[in-house]
Amino acid sequence: MDPTFDASIYVRAPVINIANGVTLAHALVAACPEAAPENVAKACTKLKAAGEAGQKALTARRRENGALSEEDVRGLDREADGSFGALRMRLIATSMLPAERYPQARRAGELVKELFGDDGLSFLTAEYSVQNTVMTSIVEHIQEADLQPEIDAIAGPEFLEQIGNVLPRYDVMVRDRLQKEVAATSNLATVMRAIQSAIVSYATKVVGMVDEDEPATIEAVRKALRPLDAHREAGARRGQGGAKGEAATSAPAAPAGPGAPVAPGTPGTGTDGGGALSAPV
Repeated sequence: MDPTFDASIYVRAPVINIANGVTLAHALVAACPEAAPENVAKACTKLKAAGEAGQKALTARRRENGALSEEDVRGLDREADGSFGALRMRLIATSMLPAERYPQARRAGELVKELFGDDGLSFLTAEYSVQNTVMTSIVEHIQEADLQPEIDAIAGPEFLEQIGNVLPRYDVMVRDRLQKEVAATSNLATVMRAIQSAIVSYATKVVGMVDEDEPATIEAVRKALRPLDAHREAGARRGQGGAKGEAATSAPAAPAGPGAPVAPGTPGTGTDGGGALSAPV
């Protein structure tokens, strides 16, 4: 047998994400020998099915992502930012009045510190889930300390009324996005493991076509599995910083073969009415 032929590199699970896994599966199917033995042909059919399932899963993921309007999400985020920012500005403005003439000025300054601390509104620039947690904690503090009557008297009832309106909707948005992301990622990981397994099964059977007494069979196997060589070389270039990274649509996957490495890839309730301030639950 050709001493340069190393069968072991073809029967290890390749490092893939969902996008390049689908591409690799399609390439291997296209390179399958025309007169392949029955076991190779059957493995090729299963690999083709796994690749098609991966393509469908990837398309569904993109469709789900597109179903949630980013414009609507950004609009809701701006509304929440403005609501908390307006309350803080109102309290700050009141605190600037002469305390000897307006007793509530001193208390307004204390409330600014109590509610927003030294970081002020910096939480409004954090990711949605972090911002939701901080906003909810502010509302919970107002409830637990029974500050709503005092804040309403100083700033006016409109500010907490608006926060009570926007926060439950914001909470629903954040929870919905997280749940969809977890579900989609879990599904993609399952599909990706199936592609890995199908590739390993197919490659193992193709390698079995090698006949030590027939050098031509080695070349036939190399030709059939050349997409794996190309994939492995592309991965090495990425590791050296020689190519752009893979598409962001990926998910964690478990090895399809013993010891094989893989590459890693993130319902609320509430009402939208105004009135009494309430934190999402």
